[in-house]
Amino acid sequence: MPITIEEVLNRGFTAWTKNLKISVPFILSVIIIGIIWIAYMFLFIAAVVPSVAPLMAEPVMGDIIEAITPHIVYLGGGFAILLIISSLIEVFFTAGAVGMAKDVALTGRTSYEEMINSGKTHFFNYFLLQILFYLIILAGVIFVIPGILQAGDLTNIDVIMQNLLVLGAGFLLWIIYGIAISIILAVSYYALVVDNLGPIQALKTGYRFFLNNKAAVVILWLLTIVVVVALNSLGTLFASFEYLSVIWSIISTVLSIVVIPAVFTIWWTFLYMGKTGQDVRDPKKLEDLKTSEPELTE
Repeated sequence: MPITIEEVLNRGFTAWTKNLKISVPFILSVIIIGIIWIAYMFLFIAAVVPSVAPLMAEPVMGDIIEAITPHIVYLGGGFAILLIISSLIEVFFTAGAVGMAKDVALTGRTSYEEMINSGKTHFFNYFLLQILFYLIILAGVIFVIPGILQAGDLTNIDVIMQNLLVLGAGFLLWIIYGIAISIILAVSYYALVVDNLGPIQALKTGYRFFLNNKAAVVILWLLTIVVVVALNSLGTLFASFEYLSVIWSIISTVLSIVVIPAVFTIWWTFLYMGKTGQDVRDPKKLEDLKTSEPELTE
């Protein structure tokens, strides 16, 4: 019998509390990417300082800009390369986390070895899927083109204001299109890892899954939005209180890195597996089974 959305949420959260190591991929991803970007900043500063330092005695903005300009190309190139590296690192650990969630669904437990194996096996296809997804979102620019063509000269503020309604409607349609795509293809990433699919197959599977499980997908997607909005709203609420703001910033950081990504990864994985007829074990029943085994052996 297919799993219900209530069972997905209950089993998923319970599974996370019994397998906190699923949070590790997300922690490692943030730490490694952070270290890389900090190192890049220091390297860039070290390269620029010898050119800029002599000018600081009597700083003239034009001279400073002229001294920095030769380094801009390297800055841009390095920035682009680091973006790709960061994406690959994030994809590796995310694919690893989905593999761990699959393990938990099947056996009630997982391991760091599964994180590494799943990351190595799926990170390239996962990365390609991510590129395809962004290209599909980018295709929504077609909604903006009529407004751009009608406006003609986008450097003229008066022309933009005259065509603001058409341009605004185009961007609004693009946003709606992007939201629709993110909902329809939400499960594609998890299908890719769980069923070992290629990126095109994963997109097709995600689309078919949505057609058969619209309500469950929309509910879980909306829950994601609610959690994000709630975190931001609480941050705004506490911003005017100095100490509460500091405490909340720590709490929200922990939630955003350690808890939320891991729990939602389990939920989406459980939803996909449960709705496609794959086994999703109830962690509470597994725990009861473990406690009853010693009694049986006695």
